[in-house]
Amino acid sequence: MGAVVAMLHAGLRCAFPAQQVLLAEGGPAPERGACLWGSADPGNAGPHRAARAAPEPATRSVRLSTGGGAQAIACAFPRLVEVDREHVWPLPELLAELLAMPHVVGLAEIDGALHWVIDARRLPDAGA
Repeated sequence: MGAVVAMLHAGLRCAFPAQQVLLAEGGPAPERGACLWGSADPGNAGPHRAARAAPEPATRSVRLSTGGGAQAIACAFPRLVEVDREHVWPLPELLAELLAMPHVVGLAEIDGALHWVIDARRLPDAGA
């Protein structure tokens, strides 16, 4: 897969291809930033809420190149990581249907932990 930016977003581990990240900066994303898990409220982030720990404070933000233009996303602990192809798996079709989040395209093992692989080009428009 190559270089990815791994981070925590609303308490869940995720990774974006590095070429989709335009800028990483201190300070949380603006209020109208993207939310990957279906709700801008991290305490109400869809059906997977019970399956994760309390969210880390969003002390950083990254600006992503998406299909609808640049969007900011709040995160904690962003870092650049190299991931080998043998540690990346596409999302099974049934799981993709259950999640109903077309931007979640796979899983990657990074430093011994699984991360959702996100394709920022598939993110819904933040204004929608």
